[in-house]
Amino acid sequence: MKSRTIIFLLFLSSLLLLNSCLEVADNIPEKTGPLNEQIDEYLIALIEADEIPGMAVAVVKNNQVLHKKNYGLANIAHAVPVTDSTLFRLYSTTKLITAVASFQLIEAGKISLNDPISKYIDDLPASWQNIRVEHLLTCSSGLPEYKDVSKERSDKELMTELSQQPLHFEEGYKYEYSQTNYWLLQLIIEKVSGQNFESFVKKNQFENRSNEVIFASNSLVDYRNRVSKYQYNKEYNAYEITTYEAGNRSLAGNGLNTSLNTLLDWNAKLDNHQLIEPETKRKMMSPFDYENNDFPFGYTWGIYGPEGKQYYGFAGGGVSAFMKFIDKDLTIIILSNGFKRRPVISDAITYISGLSDSSLIRQDRMLNEEVRLAFILKNYDDAMEIYLQKRSNNKEINFERGLNNAAYHYLSFNQNDKAIAILKLYTQDYPNSSNAFDSLAEAYYMNQQYDLAKENYEKSLVLDPDNNNAKEMLEKIKELN
Repeated sequence: MKSRTIIFLLFLSSLLLLNSCLEVADNIPEKTGPLNEQIDEYLIALIEADEIPGMAVAVVKNNQVLHKKNYGLANIAHAVPVTDSTLFRLYSTTKLITAVASFQLIEAGKISLNDPISKYIDDLPASWQNIRVEHLLTCSSGLPEYKDVSKERSDKELMTELSQQPLHFEEGYKYEYSQTNYWLLQLIIEKVSGQNFESFVKKNQFENRSNEVIFASNSLVDYRNRVSKYQYNKEYNAYEITTYEAGNRSLAGNGLNTSLNTLLDWNAKLDNHQLIEPETKRKMMSPFDYENNDFPFGYTWGIYGPEGKQYYGFAGGGVSAFMKFIDKDLTIIILSNGFKRRPVISDAITYISGLSDSSLIRQDRMLNEEVRLAFILKNYDDAMEIYLQKRSNNKEINFERGLNNAAYHYLSFNQNDKAIAILKLYTQDYPNSSNAFDSLAEAYYMNQQYDLAKENYEKSLVLDPDNNNAKEMLEKIKELN
């Protein structure tokens, strides 16, 4: 066989392999097995307990998809199920995409972490001259929040108004979440690349799937296959679609809408160094050295969890998360379209990671989550039996978190009697917990049982003399009498 033919065949086989990698997220059959059953069991319970309309979840380990499944409804009114075509709003998880875009330009030598932002943005005030690109990426700029100003302003008017406000702190001092950082990163990316933000990101991160990527921070516009976020209206006891419109300035901070398959493809590219080089990726995820070093945070990549079980990523709007356990080569992606009372993403990441890798098990958090779900999904006697059994088998575990969260689930929906029953159990089992008596006191207060509320706030204050909430509530109760 001639050498040119051999070279051509090798090229062809490489091309086919590349295409298969790019399309792998679309051809993943639903997995079965003990792990999938465990993840399913947990997610189905979570969706039922917290009345989550719809979800799409994937777990990837060592470049293999261990679990990928769609759950529930993309649209409640028309009973449209979540499918592989469903595009979710990622909200702040978008910031990870913006970080990669920034580091692609850094890798290309077009910008530097040490560059002052005044190199790319004109007419900045004197107090902003020392702010560098790294301060935007690490939320350490001290810049005021642009979202607090009317969105009707032009960019120039907005910049002028913001520049008249003092910086919150000196650049590099500490972490402070601010969308202004990502608006300015968007302006820098656009100026340096000569493209609008959406075009640059699609070309350099989603070129093979650009039809499944929409940048829009407007909840009201209808896009094919895109779901909106649902928020719970207690007055009507029903979900309603959010109507918030953040505008194009928010695209780099919260504007990405895409599918689970597309994020799986993006994750594969990130892991296989098709987006940025390994050293660049390590820098992006490394903790920034804040002067006030009490919060671990990388260059837009958050760092969470205890030592040895840390994970990196971002969550958005309480409905999405992209998290990587770097040392275990494990990635968990959760996309959803609403929650009834509180975001459940953090608990879900912890629970699923423990199921996926035994070295990541956080027994206290997982058992507390099981107790919370039991008290929400089962009648009180059955939940009590489950709780007592778990407590008996795990004497070293503190179950305050699970009891408190279950009680507040009921308090938030004015089911005060159920909450009080759980909180009385909480105070009995943890008689030295100031928080237990503070929570029970709040439940009694909401139930207009003010004498019992006073009694329990006083007990809480004895256990923790610095409990300012108890002090304030006792003053309120005194005024009622």
